[in-house]
Amino acid sequence: MTNADSPADCLERARMHDRLASATEDGPARTMHQAMAAEFRRRAAEQGASSIPPSADGPILEMVATIG
Repeated sequence: MTNADSPADCLERARMHDRLASATEDGPARTMHQAMAAEFRRRAAEQGASSIPPSADGPILEMVATIG
């Protein structure tokens, strides 16, 4: 983790930590991933990112549709 990451890199890392937080059953690990996501969003904002999506409060629902 470096301070030289671009805003886009920081936002991607924030999304990764959001996914990890929603995927774990371990409370302390979830808290750590949520904190990391918030930190990367803060860094992106500090570097001038124009649109920073908020952290998800709950699990991410991913759906796959099949036709046939």
